Amino acid sequence: MNEYKIFMNWLFDDNYHNSEIPNPELLLKYNSPITHTYLISLFVKCGKLNHYLDEYMNNINLRYINKKELMFYIKKCIIENKIKKYQINYFIYKRRDKLFNTLKERIPYLKNEDISLLCEQIDRSDEKESIYQTFGIVIPKKQKIKKIKKKVNISLKDFIKNNFSIVTVEES
Repeated sequence: MNEYKIFMNWLFDDNYHNSEIPNPELLLKYNSPITHTYLISLFVKCGKLNHYLDEYMNNINLRYINKKELMFYIKKCIIENKIKKYQINYFIYKRRDKLFNTLKERIPYLKNEDISLLCEQIDRSDEKESIYQTFGIVIPKKQKIKKIKKKVNISLKDFIKNNFSIVTVEES
């Protein structure tokens, strides 16, 4: 089960006092997909709650709130405002790059979400480069450019002669 499904099932179980966050090591970790911003952006379709969250919580201070406390607060808001699952806004990540477009042209009967999932699997695989080459996509390789400085010992007199010019000024 993915993180979103686990979180949504917990969020709508209507048991505020006796429930603990399931899989806290997964949902509360620092790089979890369930972020503070995601939590307050769920309620775009719920007018009153969206207005309240936007007015009082949509600022940088939101990131300083403990994620566990925020999750319980959001759960309490859902129970008090009697929000149902169908009222929650669901955002789908849409991948748009060369691999996605190539797969969409080659396999038009797959849904965009399935193609995005396939692209993620390809990016994680060990044969990523060979698959990209099969589709004719070139992955630009980053090359480090090293400047080679030649250390040349030069006298002060020669340095001044090479880099500066002496101009004589005549007084009139």
